Amino acid sequence: MRGIRGRGFVLAAVGMVLAAWVVVVAATADVGNPRVLVAAAVCGGLVCLGPVAGGLVAARIADVAAAGRVRHVFVVLEGAALAIFFPFYWFTFGVEPVGKPGGFLLGVVLVLAVPVVAALLLTTWSSRTVHRIVVEDSGPIVPDSGDGAPAQRVRVLGTVLIVVGVVLSAGVTAVAFAAPSNWLFLEIFGLLVTFTPVLLGIALSRVKDVYSARRRNVGAYFIVPTASGFAVAKIGSTGAELGMLFGALIFGAVVLLVIALLVVREYTGEWDRPWREQRRAVSR
Repeated sequence: MRGIRGRGFVLAAVGMVLAAWVVVVAATADVGNPRVLVAAAVCGGLVCLGPVAGGLVAARIADVAAAGRVRHVFVVLEGAALAIFFPFYWFTFGVEPVGKPGGFLLGVVLVLAVPVVAALLLTTWSSRTVHRIVVEDSGPIVPDSGDGAPAQRVRVLGTVLIVVGVVLSAGVTAVAFAAPSNWLFLEIFGLLVTFTPVLLGIALSRVKDVYSARRRNVGAYFIVPTASGFAVAKIGSTGAELGMLFGALIFGAVVLLVIALLVVREYTGEWDRPWREQRRAVSR
């Protein structure tokens, strides 16, 4: 435990450096729409606070029992960092050069993205490290097939994804009817993003045990919100009320996907990998 406690202080210090990096870039960059840059910097700074919080918590872990008690904190920090990363990603698409509306400022975006991506990776690494400590001492989080009540909770999650996803899709459709006609093509991407949790919910509602849940690749469902970054940025950065509502609906869909990713990963023991040992045993 001394190792992780020492690395906790280092992790927190690195997180502070990354957050300061974001602040300096936002304060010194010359862009055509400073408000969008500030919004991107705020989101990026929040992501960079993930390693800071995780490092401070890790520094207080004295034994394996303490690691087990705070493991959920790291899971929440990881989920929050991943969810907030998407608004950061969308806002960076909206950063424009001075005197060139609609342009893309690649240099500022890259310099701003480096610390944020590093912070996200560090937050995930710390969560995985604590998870492994607990699993090595106490065994997999779900040691058996996970049928019965655990599988029922995943199916309930699938139902929630379907219901809330349909509501979000209806909201995006309403925005499409009220928004200017030149937004229509971009709003199609928004509808795809909000409908993605519905598709995932349908898949999860059929889960029977850990093994069937492992066949649902939740990470693949993030392709759509990632690919729709340009559309979300162009509408959300307009500053109009409908644009902000559109962005909020898209962010709600991303939060649903992040929650599903973390729940399914915990349920299937994706980081435990006990199924690999079972496959090896069967192959032998």
